[in-house]
Amino acid sequence: MMKRNARGPKTVLAIAGVTGLLLAGTGCSTGQSDENEGGGTITFVGYGNETQDYQLEAFGDPFTADTGVEVLGDSPTDLAKLKAMVDSGSVTWDAVIMTPAGSNQHCGTLLEELPEGLTDGVTFAEGASGTDCTVPFYFSQLMFIANNETYSEGAPSSIADFFDTDKFPGKRLLPPEFDTGMMELALLADGVEAEDLYPLDIDRALAKYDTIRDSLVFAESYGQLGQSMLDGSVDMALTPESRFGYLLRDGGDWSAVWDATVISADQLAVPKGSKNAEQAFEFLKSTLDPERQATVSELTGRGAVVADAAPQFDENQEQAVIFADLDNRGRAIYFDGAWWGENLEQVTKQYTAWQVG
Repeated sequence: MMKRNARGPKTVLAIAGVTGLLLAGTGCSTGQSDENEGGGTITFVGYGNETQDYQLEAFGDPFTADTGVEVLGDSPTDLAKLKAMVDSGSVTWDAVIMTPAGSNQHCGTLLEELPEGLTDGVTFAEGASGTDCTVPFYFSQLMFIANNETYSEGAPSSIADFFDTDKFPGKRLLPPEFDTGMMELALLADGVEAEDLYPLDIDRALAKYDTIRDSLVFAESYGQLGQSMLDGSVDMALTPESRFGYLLRDGGDWSAVWDATVISADQLAVPKGSKNAEQAFEFLKSTLDPERQATVSELTGRGAVVADAAPQFDENQEQAVIFADLDNRGRAIYFDGAWWGENLEQVTKQYTAWQVG
């Protein structure tokens, strides 16, 4: 049964980008015209798997219908590969999904600055700010879920329980990216108040994970993360909401632990030196169309970053998406992308050394 989301995020008015060219119109839809039927292709880079297939369906297909420009998919987003392309002047990607941290860190170096006025007329949801080089693409949340079969006689109820192997024994699965809420959740479990999280104490967060190191499983990809949850080889997980929704859809018997959820807005950017930058910026603009935002939210089970979007989540997605019942799902922690952009390089060194240590 489909049911309209009763309450979305609060809204804030978007601020326009800072340089360049104003693309035609103040709405998000590109609109078909004779001028836009020139053909060609752009390459859109994401994280692969069915989520990217859904993004191509929701954004790529209508963009092609509007403009005649075919949107090809590639994956994964690999910063080392992107840097090599930019440094060599041989950029083959045109639109790339970036984390908030990477968006802030690489704006102007690996990423083109947005044309002036690209987001004019768009009202973004709370927490969906972009950068001078990126537009918000979709909400992502890192959430705590638990296997109902494992904990049938007493389920975890707080993020602190993720770190309590005495009361809740079992394998704990971590996502392949550490800069999407992992550090924040560890600190919350260790007693840090939400308003005091930033600047993050990374040493303290890693020390918290050290207390359960023997029970940790590190996913190397989001596909592996999903499969490990579905086959029951782990008992708890920190996962994006889309993977939880897919898990429920595919028959997994897991439940969300609604205590603390970290919410971030993944970003869409044009790589520095893209040979199809004009078409790529048009594509970025088109992704902010409310109807297309609603469509991709319904397909992927993620929150829409545009306030006017009104996705209708299915029963499984409603169990996974915090925005489906924001007032009754614990603490919503908004990710500080600016802090991460300034500190990502150092935190990467710390996390890598800890993970292999």
